[in-house]
Amino acid sequence: MSRLYLAVPLVAALAAVGLATARAASSPSAGALPADAAAFSQQWPAFNLDLANTRATTASRIDSTNVANLKPKWRFKLTGQGAFGTFASTPIVLGETVFLQDLASNVYALNRSTGALEWKHLFKSPSVGPNGVAYGYDKVFGATETSAFALDPADGHVLWTRKLTRNGKEGIDMAPTVFNNTVLVSTIPGNAKSFYAGEGDGIVYALDAQTGKTKWTFNTISDGATLWGNAKVNSGGGLWYPPAVDSQGRVFLAVANPAPFPGTSRYPNGSSRPGPDLYTDSLVALDGSTGKLLWYRQVVKHDVRDYDLQDSPVIGTIPMNGIPTEVVFAAGKMGRVYAFVAADGKQLWQKPVGTHVNDTGSLPAGKSTLVLPGTLGGVETPMAYDGRSLYVPVVNLGFTFTPSSSKPAGKAGFAGGTGELVALNPSSGSVQWRRTFPSSVYGAATVSNDVVFTSTLNGKVYALSTRDGSTLWSAQAPSGVNGFAAIDGDNLLVGAGAPGSATKHPTNELIAYSIG
Repeated sequence: MSRLYLAVPLVAALAAVGLATARAASSPSAGALPADAAAFSQQWPAFNLDLANTRATTASRIDSTNVANLKPKWRFKLTGQGAFGTFASTPIVLGETVFLQDLASNVYALNRSTGALEWKHLFKSPSVGPNGVAYGYDKVFGATETSAFALDPADGHVLWTRKLTRNGKEGIDMAPTVFNNTVLVSTIPGNAKSFYAGEGDGIVYALDAQTGKTKWTFNTISDGATLWGNAKVNSGGGLWYPPAVDSQGRVFLAVANPAPFPGTSRYPNGSSRPGPDLYTDSLVALDGSTGKLLWYRQVVKHDVRDYDLQDSPVIGTIPMNGIPTEVVFAAGKMGRVYAFVAADGKQLWQKPVGTHVNDTGSLPAGKSTLVLPGTLGGVETPMAYDGRSLYVPVVNLGFTFTPSSSKPAGKAGFAGGTGELVALNPSSGSVQWRRTFPSSVYGAATVSNDVVFTSTLNGKVYALSTRDGSTLWSAQAPSGVNGFAAIDGDNLLVGAGAPGSATKHPTNELIAYSIG
């Protein structure tokens, strides 16, 4: 028995399992976490809290009446460096342990009450990110740039590892999803040394949680290694964030972009890959037991602007003709949010968010064109859903494009741009409220009762009213924020480890803010 179980009384754990089971029964669209993770469902046991990727909890005491009392409780220094700082993930919390992964793929276990280090496993494998860990079946799962792994939660030693990349052009940049004794993780056509350089497929692997052996695979490139007719030049697909799983065992994937983007001097406007370039920029539904394709919906055909549909899909339930109907919300760097019927993929609505300039069609030859959303803009990080609203973080960052090149517009580069948080009606996509920020919102959305949290690249952390978006509390983190908050009881966990901070002497830390 691991220390993780010893940290929480057995009676409380069993009660939590009962509560999780009751919630699953009343919410038919939600898939089931492994039982030992579901025992901590009132904390933050998965990257996006649950397999529906809602990022919204009602188990916390933090709400609009006390959120202004949040103050730092403890800090943990972050040191592992990746392409975009030290941290681009969500910590998970189970019992008295906080687990997290930095952008060097290192994994840490911290004491929930004090932030003291319990153990660490140093992989020293720089990652582009986002990344992160998952828990289930008495194991902590994650990935380096090349391999998936399972660690013992008691001391961090490796239980198994499985190399997934097939060449130096591929990598892994996501936190796994764990369900039904299965670990889902995907490769992408890039890593810290090579990015969309050709000969890279994004392949989803379903691994046995006990052994790491492959159960099934799904290539997000429709013709596999042929890569739409020019494998040496083309690449694409893969996942950047955890997929969603529903109670029917369906797995919903949000697939990234094709490449080269926008093209090359020899192949402008993606002419090396004529056609729609399936299954890139698509929501894909699979049978979670076999990996069989059930349906797909492509939202950008023949993408030349790096418009991934990369955010974690969110499962919800809305009324249709008076009948509660399971739907899947999806969004990405094209700056649009979509709602689909989970059973068959019928699109119900789409809604543009943020600023849109020259964002459709081919890029004109002979000049540079300002494009918004740019390559690092749109909906970059996870949404949240509380049944009443879908909360969408937005980045307004322009890039200038030619048919064969792109670069950030303005001198500030990646640190430029502005942000928004938009609350949408889940049934219609209409805007309920909208907040703007002077810095890009790369901090996702996280809901605790009637408070929604988000963070900006300059390190500001905001608590907003879910009712109207008004500010209830804010704080300046010690560094820029490119990670995603977790809620655990009285605590708000924020990882600050990105460039772009408004502070003069930034330090990279995981901070536990507490109302208590």
